Amino acid sequence: MSLALTIEDVSAQYGRTTVLDRLSLAVQPGEFVSLLGASGCGKTTTLRVVAGFLEPTGGAVRLGDRDIVKVPPNRRDIGLVFQTYALFPHMTVFDNVAFGLRQRKVTDAEVNRRVGEVLGRVGLGEFAERFPANLSGGQRQRVALARALVIDPSLLMFDEPLSNLDAKLRVGIRAEIRALQLQSGTTAVYVTHDQEEAFSISDRVAIY
Repeated sequence: MSLALTIEDVSAQYGRTTVLDRLSLAVQPGEFVSLLGASGCGKTTTLRVVAGFLEPTGGAVRLGDRDIVKVPPNRRDIGLVFQTYALFPHMTVFDNVAFGLRQRKVTDAEVNRRVGEVLGRVGLGEFAERFPANLSGGQRQRVALARALVIDPSLLMFDEPLSNLDAKLRVGIRAEIRALQLQSGTTAVYVTHDQEEAFSISDRVAIY
């Protein structure tokens, strides 16, 4: 089920450098919000705090009614799509997408059903047995998107997911991301430095 995300007075540091200073942001259930700004302004740090990879020095992060600051990353029910795809090179497309489900001890029958369904949604139904090295950049990003969607997360987060693609492909993939997010109704936070991308894909844009 899609949940609201609330970031309230969050501060975060790397060493002695303050990157976030009492940041507050509210994202409504099912909303698509982009974080727009130049490199180094704190966009990715915000995602790291929400995902649980960086503990804030102050403030609260809530998913629905639950404060998740002390919740381990693997228990936050968040789907992540990275700029670098982060696929396992030794696994097939099917196994990459199935990874999160298997970690959750989902039955084999349900894994087969859900992976087959989501690969169809991202247009990779015929690529299940291929390895990442045999895919184009756009196809790899679709695999990463499928892996995030298949667990049916409460929140989807994207960290500059199209930066490694050429301009024409970026336009097509971002339209697919938006269409899939609307179809699933999942709350989404999307990091980008590209103004056109942010305003073409989002319900709202937060300027950093």
